[in-house]
Amino acid sequence: MLLLGLAVAVVIQIIGALLVLSLLVTPAAALRVSASPVVVPLLSIVFAVTASVGGILLALGSAFPISPYFTTISFLIYLACRLSARACRSRAVSAAA
Repeated sequence: MLLLGLAVAVVIQIIGALLVLSLLVTPAAALRVSASPVVVPLLSIVFAVTASVGGILLALGSAFPISPYFTTISFLIYLACRLSARACRSRAVSAAA
């Protein structure tokens, strides 16, 4: 936990608060999809790389900076994970009934 706090304190100076919060939201999205201690870090990495590379590629073709694209992609990933977790939960409840 201390390492996470130090990393956030250093990185927030470099890339800004909004991007740091976007990077911290994606592991929570991975937890909604799986509870496996092996799968969650892998999904977190995939989500972070997808948001980063997607933001960079979208920003290359427009006049806007990377941050709006990055945060939007992170939010869409979180939303997709939340909706898929809800669908799986409702499916499990209806199968048990």
